[in-house]
Amino acid sequence: MQENQMMMENKIKTLIVPTDFSEKSENALRLAVQMSKRHHAKIILVHVAEMYHLTDRTGRQIVGADTVQQNIDSGIQQLTLTKNRVLEDNTGLHIQTSLKTGNLVDSINDLIVSEDADMVIIGTSGQQNLKKLLLGSCSYSVLCNVNCSVLLVPMSFTKNDFSKILFPVRVTENLDSKLDLALAIANKNNSVINLYGVCDEHNLPQLRQEFLLLKNKLKEKMKSFKSELVFAYDKADAISKVSREENSDILILNGKDELQWKSIFAENFFKKIINETDVALLFMKPKTQKSAEENTDTHHYDISLPIPG
Repeated sequence: MQENQMMMENKIKTLIVPTDFSEKSENALRLAVQMSKRHHAKIILVHVAEMYHLTDRTGRQIVGADTVQQNIDSGIQQLTLTKNRVLEDNTGLHIQTSLKTGNLVDSINDLIVSEDADMVIIGTSGQQNLKKLLLGSCSYSVLCNVNCSVLLVPMSFTKNDFSKILFPVRVTENLDSKLDLALAIANKNNSVINLYGVCDEHNLPQLRQEFLLLKNKLKEKMKSFKSELVFAYDKADAISKVSREENSDILILNGKDELQWKSIFAENFFKKIINETDVALLFMKPKTQKSAEENTDTHHYDISLPIPG
């Protein structure tokens, strides 16, 4: 039992927090600070400076060097100011800053490898309007493409802890890892876990079996929890509804989107959940050791890691 508790306590050790210094980024950083305190985790605050490119027959060339350098200098200054401001109110917090240029997802994936990061915490504006649905939002791109778990923090989410965890079971992949993550968070927040199985005609027998196995594991590890297994044609609607009814603080979801095949004009599972909830959404993804250097189509430059101060 003591060994299991130690494993849960050490599950979340390094948090990556991308920032563009906007209000939604500040809200994500606020929550990351609270999580860092509870889990004794390091925060890596990363900003990606804008680069300008011109494509011609010779390949992509960086242009506007003066503007690029201004963006870099401004990013370094703002990162330092943000770090110092946070540390004024949170003595002993471990914050590292990183200034990157190029592609945000590639930059984050490099940090996941070099820093052995466990989670990316990124702010969102919440609902995806039509323009963002077509073009893709920054936070949605991070959710789909980074190589570890992602916590989306809506602008409307102002809580500091997660006393009510909603644990939907809709797919059967990586359920043990997802349970370990949920228990690590519950252990630090004194949470109640609501195990909520959602099945359809295609996966009823298998999902029911996995749901019962998880329920038995929870009985061994928690004194009190809730559980329910339901049939639903629209899993996103069912999960969103129970989230509102239970006043959940966080949804811990599998990072697999079983409706990725849908066109950009239709809402897949991820987008429906983002649009229909206003709580923290944690998408559990197995961490992979793949950096941007392994992608031959990547163009980005590491300016300073870490930034002094």
